[in-house]
Amino acid sequence: MKKSKLRLSSGTDRETAEYIVRSFEELFGRELDFDIQLDPSLLGGFVAEIDGCVFDSSVSSKMEEIKRILLKN
Repeated sequence: MKKSKLRLSSGTDRETAEYIVRSFEELFGRELDFDIQLDPSLLGGFVAEIDGCVFDSSVSSKMEEIKRILLKN
C-alpha cells in the first residue's frame, strides 16, 4: 500500500490530526498509512494526498476560493 501524505498547520493538535485521519479512513473505507508532517507554511487547515488525489482544506485555498467568487461577481 502506498503511503498517503498529510500536511498539517503547525498549530494542529494530536486529537485533530487523529480526527482527520479517521475521517479519511471512513471516507475510503480502509485503513490508510499516512506520512504526517507539520508545515509552517500553512496558516491553518491541512492538505492530504491519497491515491494521487489532493484534498486541500488549507486556509489559503479557502481564501483563494473566496477571492475567485468575489472577483466573479
